[in-house]
Amino acid sequence: MNIKSEQIICLEEIHLKELVALEGACFALSWSVEQYQDIMKQDSFRIMGVFSANKLAGYISFYSTLDEAEILNLAVDPCSRKSGFGKALTAEAIKTCKINQVKNIFLEVRPSNIPALSIYTSLGFEKISRRKQYYPDNNEDALVMRLRLKS
Repeated sequence: MNIKSEQIICLEEIHLKELVALEGACFALSWSVEQYQDIMKQDSFRIMGVFSANKLAGYISFYSTLDEAEILNLAVDPCSRKSGFGKALTAEAIKTCKINQVKNIFLEVRPSNIPALSIYTSLGFEKISRRKQYYPDNNEDALVMRLRLKS
């Protein structure tokens, strides 16, 4: 499936219930509507989503400060996985960061999350370190990855 960038939109407060439900289906620990409402007030924070059949099928959240950005979450509905949504969302976040003159994008990912690792490495992210027992739900390590953007 080829996802076009115009199919990806910036999510707003009207999408929060659907966003939190999707996040709950994808992650053991998820944010609440109230947490999203608070963070969405910050100009440096963005959430982009893709819809399929009028339903939120995936999202990516990230923030940028000066010339650095961090991807916080990437999630795709279990029924929509292997559709290209995750890669399209990540590519759109990278494009947005380039426009905003970001030089480095960072993220943490579970070593066991092979699909996410595949997306990130295919887009040029490199493993730079490991955080021991980073995830509180199972004490799994996190791989820290970085993408250097060219000017």
